[in-house]
Amino acid sequence: MWSGVAFMGGVTQESVEGAAELFRAAGLGQVAWDAALDGLAAVTGSTGAQLIGLGSEATVPFNVMTGVPAETGEAFVAVGGGDPAVNSRVRVGMQAAELVVLDETAFTTAADMRLNPEYAEWIRAWDMHHTCLTNLVKEPDRHAGLALLRNERQGNVTDDQKRAFAALAAQARVAVRTQMALEAQGAQLLAGALEVVRATAFFCDDFGRVRGMTASAEALLSAGDVLRLHRGMLTTVCEADRRGLEVAMGEALAGGAPAFAVAARRLNTDDRVFIEVAPLPSSNTPGFGPRALVVVHEPGADEARVAAAAGSLFGLSASEAAIAAQLAAGRSPAAIAHDRRVSLGTVRTQVRRIYEKVGAASQLELAARLPRL
Repeated sequence: MWSGVAFMGGVTQESVEGAAELFRAAGLGQVAWDAALDGLAAVTGSTGAQLIGLGSEATVPFNVMTGVPAETGEAFVAVGGGDPAVNSRVRVGMQAAELVVLDETAFTTAADMRLNPEYAEWIRAWDMHHTCLTNLVKEPDRHAGLALLRNERQGNVTDDQKRAFAALAAQARVAVRTQMALEAQGAQLLAGALEVVRATAFFCDDFGRVRGMTASAEALLSAGDVLRLHRGMLTTVCEADRRGLEVAMGEALAGGAPAFAVAARRLNTDDRVFIEVAPLPSSNTPGFGPRALVVVHEPGADEARVAAAAGSLFGLSASEAAIAAQLAAGRSPAAIAHDRRVSLGTVRTQVRRIYEKVGAASQLELAARLPRL
C-alpha cells in the first residue's frame, strides 16, 4: 500500500497503516474524526491535529482540533484565525492545490504576529508555533483542510514526518469525500420523501447555503414574492422579515431547539407564510452535507381539512375552527374580518378563545400546534 514511501526517524509503516485505517473508518461514520486526528498526531509526533472548514468572509463552519483544550478552537475563531488577512497559514494554504503539503517554512507567521497582536497572543497562549497542512477539498463554496498542531519545542516537521503526513492526508481526503457522498445520498432520500407529501422544503449546509430543494420550493423561489437566494443563502423578499429568518437559521445551524417558526410577508400583500427552520440530525463529526431543513407553509392549504381536524382535536366551534385554519395559513385577523364581513373586534375575541383552547400564545404557536394536512 505504501510502496515507494520510505519512513524513517521513528515513523513506521505499521503506525501509518493504523492511522490510515482510522481515517477510513471515520469517513464511514464508524469512529469519530477525533480518533483519526489523534492517530495522525501520534504518527507525526505532534501535539494534535486539525480538520477545518473555511468559508467566505472568514467564516469557520467547523473546526475539530485534538490534543488541545476545547477553548483553543473557540479562541482561534475569536481572534480571526480563519481570516486570510490575519493568518498566512490560511491565506497561503487556501491558494495551494489539493494534497499539496506545506510546512511552517511556507508561511509568514512571525510577520502575522507582529501585525495582529490578538492572533499573536493566541499562538503564544496555546503554543501553536508550527504547523504542516494541506487542502483536502477545494471547491468554490466548500473548503476543508487538514493540519498538524505543533508547539515551539516540537518545531517544524521533519522530512519523515512530512512524508507520513502526506500519505495520511490522501487517506483523509478519501474519507472526507466518502462522508460527503453518504450525506448527499441521505439528503436525496429525504428530499424524495418530502416530495411525496408535496412539502415546500430547502436543505442548507453548515454555511447556511441551499444544497437542495423540492420542486415546490423551486417554484416558490421562481415566483420571487416571498423568498430569494442571496449568495446561495435564503433570505426574505420583505426586508422587515429578514432578521427573523437569519436568527432561526443561526439557531438551527448551532444545533438549537428542534424547530423555529418565523413569519414572512408576501410581497405587496397582507398575506404571510410560515417558515420552519430545524436542525437536521448529525453526529459530533464535521459535516459537509445538509445541516438545516427549511419548510415553508403557504396560505391556500386545504383549510377545510385543517379546520375539521382542529375542531376535533381542540373542541373548537365551527367558526373558531375556520378562523384557526385561516390563521395557520398566514391570514391576519384584519383580513379574516374583511373576508367574513364581521368587525375586527369580533375576530379578535374569537382568536383569544382559540388561543386558550389550543394552548397557544401567538399566531406562530397556533400554526405549529395545528395539524398540517
